[in-house]
Amino acid sequence: MDGSGAGVTENPSAPQSRGARYALPALPSVVRDQFDVSELLAMLRRRRGIILGCMVVITLLATLITFQLTPKYTADTQLLLNTRKTNVIDLQAVVGGLPPEAAAVRSEIDVLRSRQLAVKVIDKLGLVGDPNFNDALRDRSAIEVWIGNAEAAVTNWLGSLGVGPAASSRVSTPEEDRQATMTGLVDKLLHYLVVFNDGRSYTLNVTFTSRDPELSSRVVNTVADLYLLEQLEAKFDATRRANQWLNERVIELRQKVQASEAAVQQYRAEHNLQNADVRGTTVPQQQLNEINTQLGLAGADRAQKEARLRQFQEAVKNGVLHANAPEVLNSQLITQLRTQETEVVRKEAELSARYGDRFPALINVRAELRDVRRQIAQEVDKIVGSLAQDVQTARIREQSLQQSLADLQQRASQSNEAEVKLRELDREAQANRALYENFLNRFKETAEESDMQQQADARIIARADVPLEPSFPNKKLFVALALIGSTLLGVFIAILVERLDDGFRSAEQIEHYTSVSGLGLVPAVPSRTRSGATPEEYLIRKPTSSFAESIRSLRTAILYSHVDKPPRALLITSAVPEEGKSLLSVSLARSSAMAGQKVLLVDADLRRPKISKILGGDNKATLADLFADQCTAEEVLNVEESTGMHYICARSGMPNPQDLLGSQHMRDFIRSITRHYDLVVIDSPPVLAASDALVLSRIVDATLFVVRWEHTPRQVVLGALRQLQSVGGTVAGVVLSRVNVRKHVRFGYGDSGYYYGKYKEYAASS
Repeated sequence: MDGSGAGVTENPSAPQSRGARYALPALPSVVRDQFDVSELLAMLRRRRGIILGCMVVITLLATLITFQLTPKYTADTQLLLNTRKTNVIDLQAVVGGLPPEAAAVRSEIDVLRSRQLAVKVIDKLGLVGDPNFNDALRDRSAIEVWIGNAEAAVTNWLGSLGVGPAASSRVSTPEEDRQATMTGLVDKLLHYLVVFNDGRSYTLNVTFTSRDPELSSRVVNTVADLYLLEQLEAKFDATRRANQWLNERVIELRQKVQASEAAVQQYRAEHNLQNADVRGTTVPQQQLNEINTQLGLAGADRAQKEARLRQFQEAVKNGVLHANAPEVLNSQLITQLRTQETEVVRKEAELSARYGDRFPALINVRAELRDVRRQIAQEVDKIVGSLAQDVQTARIREQSLQQSLADLQQRASQSNEAEVKLRELDREAQANRALYENFLNRFKETAEESDMQQQADARIIARADVPLEPSFPNKKLFVALALIGSTLLGVFIAILVERLDDGFRSAEQIEHYTSVSGLGLVPAVPSRTRSGATPEEYLIRKPTSSFAESIRSLRTAILYSHVDKPPRALLITSAVPEEGKSLLSVSLARSSAMAGQKVLLVDADLRRPKISKILGGDNKATLADLFADQCTAEEVLNVEESTGMHYICARSGMPNPQDLLGSQHMRDFIRSITRHYDLVVIDSPPVLAASDALVLSRIVDATLFVVRWEHTPRQVVLGALRQLQSVGGTVAGVVLSRVNVRKHVRFGYGDSGYYYGKYKEYAASS
C-alpha cells in the first residue's frame, strides 16, 4: 500500500455510482403522528402501566371518599292535580278549578316551594328543636369545632382592627336571632325540597333529602298535607266572600226594582196612561210610517223623471235622438215626420246624382227637407217641455209630502212625550228586575252547593314511606364512574405521553418517518452483566450475547444491502454526540474481523477522537502525518491482537479537520485501502456537531446512521439526514443503539429487539 496515496489510479466506483446504489429518498418536512387502529391498540399496550396506574389510584381514591361520605335518604310523595270537576251547578264562576295548562302546573310547584308553606312545615314538625335538621343543635366533630373557633378568632381580630363584619355589626336582639334562625332553616328546607313534573302528566313529585330517613318521610308528607289544607282554606275563604258580596248585592237590587216599578205606576197615574200599551204602536206613528213611505216613492218618481229629462236633452243636444226612444215612440207625428224625412232624403240623393245643384226639382226637394226637419225640431221641443213639466209636478208633490211629514212629526212629538217617558221607565224597571233575579239565583246556588264543591284541586296518590336505602352516595355508581373516568383519563394521559414521546423506538418508526431502511437494533450493555468488562470489551468476552448477535445481524444487513456489490468503505455517524456510534464502529469492525474478514477501523473524529482510548492504540502517527509524508503507512496502522483488526487512531487539535477529510489525499487514501481490505469502517463526528461527516459521506460507499433508542428527537434525526441528502451522501440505513431490551419488549414491537428480550435464553448474556 502506498502510504502517500501517490500513483493511485481513479477508482471506477465513483461516488455517483455509490449514490445510485444507496439513494436517499426525499424526507418528510413535518413529523406527523397518525394512528390507525392497530397502532392505537399497540400504543395502549405500551402505555398500559400509565392507564392501569390511573385506574387503580383514582378508583381507590374515589372508593375511599365514597365510603366516607355521610349517607342521605330521599323520601318521595306524589300529588295528582285534578283537572276534571263534578259540578251540579255552574259554581266555577265563584271557585274555579285548575286549568290544564303548563303555567298552572308551574304555579302549583311554586306554591309547594313557597316560604310560607315551609314555615308552616317547620312549625308543625318542630324542626327548630330537631338536631337532625337544625345543625346548631347537632354535636359537631373536633374538626368542625376547630374550624368554627378559627373563624370566630379571625372575625374578632378583624373587628379589633376596625375592618370586617365584626367592626360594623351591632348586637342583635333575641327576636332578630330567632328570625335569622328561621330564615336559615327555611332556606335549608327549600334547598333539599324538590318538586318536579315530567311535562307529560299532571303528577307532581315532591322529594326531600336528609340524613335521617324518618325525617325525610315526615317532612315530605307534611308538605303534601299542608298544601292540600291550604287549597281548601283558600276555597272556603273565596266562597265565604262571594256569598257575602252576593247577599249585599241582592238586597241593593231588590230596593232598585221596587223603586223603579213604583215610578212606572206613579207616571201612569199622573199622565192618565193607565190603559196605554207601552210596547204597542200609536196612530201618529202609523201616519208617520205611511207618510215616510209616500215620501220615498215621490222622491224616487222625481228622480226618475229628472233622469229622463236630462237624458232626452243630451240626446237632442248631441243630435243622436234614437227612433226607439220612449218619447219618440209615443209621438205619432214625429214618426210620420221621420218617415217623410227619409223619403225626401232618398229623392235628394237621386236628383243630386242626375242633376246639378241649380236644378229646380232638386231645389224644391231640399226646401221640403228643411221644412220636415223644422217640424221635427218643433215637436221635440214640445216633448222636452212636457218632460220638464212632469219634473216640476213631481218636485211640488215631494215638497208637499215633506211639509206634511214635518207637521205630523211635530204633532206626534208633542202627543207621545208621555208615552216615551213611560216606556223608558218601564224598560228600566224590567232591567232592574232581570238583574235582581239573576243575582238572586246565583246567591241561592252558591249558598246551597258550596259545601259540595269544597274539595282540593289535588290529591295524594302515593304517600312517602320511610326510605330503607340511602339515595346518596350511590356507591356502585360512584365507583363505576370513577373506574370509567380513570380509564378515560389514563387513555388520555397515555395518548398525551405518546404524542410527547419524540424519540424512535423501532425500525418501523424509522422507515415511517424517514423513509430510510432500519437495519437493526443494538441492545444496551447492562452494567450488572458485564462481569467487570467495559462495554467495548463485552463483544469479545461474550461472543454469544444478544449484543454480539445484534452486531452480527447488523453486519449481515450491511452485507446484503447491495448483494451484487456490498459496501467496502462504510462511514458511521450520528446526529448528535452520545449516540453510541464509536462503540458501534469498534464492535462492527471487531465482529467482521472475528468473522475472518480483513477490516480497517479509521478514527476520522479529529475533534473528539475515541478509538485510541477504547483500543489503547498509538496515536502518534495519524492520517495528517501520513498525508504530510511525515510517516509511513505501517507506522499509522495499529493491530488488535485478539481479533486481527487493523485501526488508525486520530489526534485532536487539528485546525481545519474538514479540509483534511475533504482533500484529494483523503479521496485517494480511501480508494487505495478499499483494494487491500474487505471492509473499511470510518468513525466520524456527529452531523449536526461538525461538517466532517458531510464531507466524508461523499467519498465512501455508504453511510450508517446511528440513532439512540428513545432519546434522540425525531426532528434532530430528520435534520441530520436532510444535511446528508443535501450534499449527496448515501445512507445505507439507520441503526437504533443503546436499546433497553426489557422496556422494548413491553412496547410490543415485533422486531429483533423482541427476540433479544423475550427469548434471551438463546443468547448467553452473562
